[in-house]
Order: sequence, then C-alpha cells, then structure tokens
Amino acid sequence: MVFRKKQLTLIMLALLICFAGYLNFMSENSFISNEASESYMGEAKLVGNMGEDSYETDFFSRARLERESGRSKSIETFNEIINNENTDVTSKETAQRGILEMADNTETETAIENLIKARGFADAVCYINNSQANVVVKAESLDEMQVSIITEIVTEQTSIPPEKIKVVEIK
Repeated sequence: MVFRKKQLTLIMLALLICFAGYLNFMSENSFISNEASESYMGEAKLVGNMGEDSYETDFFSRARLERESGRSKSIETFNEIINNENTDVTSKETAQRGILEMADNTETETAIENLIKARGFADAVCYINNSQANVVVKAESLDEMQVSIITEIVTEQTSIPPEKIKVVEIK
C-alpha cells in the first residue's frame, strides 16, 4: 500500500513537472499573437534597435533555446528520480519513458521544422506535447493551402490528428 502511494505520487510529480514546464513555456511566449508580438518588437527596437528581420530570427532562436532549456530541466528531474535509491522500479521506468519521449519529440520537431523550411517558409518552430502540436511559422500571412501543407507535414511525421495541430504565423 505504501509503495503504491509512493509510485502514484512520483508519477503524478513527473507529470506535473512536464505540465508545469509546458505552461511556463507557453506563458513566457504569450507574445506569439500579432498584437503582442508587435508590442514586443517595439520594445526590442527601443532597447536593442533591432530591425524586423533581427527580431524574427531572435524569436525563433529564443523559442528553440527556451524549449531545450525546459527539456533539460525536465530531464534533470527525471534523472534525479531514476538515480534516487528510494525510488521504486515503476517510477524509474516512468521517468525513463519520459526521457525517451522528450528525445523522440526533439527529433520529430526538428524534422518538422526542416520540412516546413524546405517548403519555402523562412523559419518555423514546432512544439509537440501531450499528443498536440503547435507550429509557429515566419510568414506575412498564411492561407488555407499553406496551413494545410504545414498540417500535412506534422501529421506525416507524427500520429497527431489535424484537429490537435495549431499553426500560427509571425510576421
């Protein structure tokens, strides 16, 4: 009974850490909408005197860096669970699966980003989490055909259904 409670607690902790990391990332990147990105770009121009192209490149680079930073923190937590001698076998296996899933997501996200760029888009960043995908694309505007192409790329690379894929453009 005690082991079951510990297992459940550790599993819930691991899931909460992943969810908290995702929420943290999404809240820090709430400037994805056009309105917010314009205000952020204005701040960047004022502080850093950056041109529009610099801002966009900076956004995509920063988004990738933050994504990897969040993953690194999660992997560190999973490794602590795995290396803790008091952790039961089931929790260790769950943590190992979490690490493998993050590694798979990283590979898939990179493939999706490269395929989107190969289709003529200047840049893209993809986030896969909990059987959902969010794709941010550098584009003046996206028409239905372009969204369809991006959605097709994501569905071909993952088992995520189109209704669970969100595509957003940043100018």
